[in-house]
Amino acid sequence: MLIRMPDDLHARLTEHARRTERSANAVVNEILERGVADEGILSRAVVRSRARRLGVLASPPIAAVAEPDREAALATMRGVRGLDAVLDDGR
Repeated sequence: MLIRMPDDLHARLTEHARRTERSANAVVNEILERGVADEGILSRAVVRSRARRLGVLASPPIAAVAEPDREAALATMRGVRGLDAVLDDGR
């Protein structure tokens, strides 16, 4: 199957594939599979988006974490495939 897509979408998919160390084909297949998995049910993202627009989206409070505990937790995740870039992005 060939599909046409905007250049910016292609670039974002390709970048996501690079960051997750997968092929662009694998990324697109995963996204499409999720998109048709539950056609009759609104996805969580759609529901959250609608709730946000309506002003009724509730977010649980985020507990404060001491810096040493945060650093210790992050250290245990270093070296896990695909997580280093995510962890470094948050600094």
